[in-house]
Amino acid sequence: MSQINFNLRLPEEINEELIRIAEKEGRSKNKQIEYILKEYIEKYKKENKNET
Repeated sequence: MSQINFNLRLPEEINEELIRIAEKEGRSKNKQIEYILKEYIEKYKKENKNET
């Protein structure tokens, strides 16, 4: 799977929490963001399966 690079601006508090959670989960901050987005997309698809 190809990947796309992009910049993401975050409030400092969110960045710090992401780092803390990622370390606790054994992921990098980047992989944690990717994990969160994948989980959100799956949840969204399940909740909106009748919409296109």
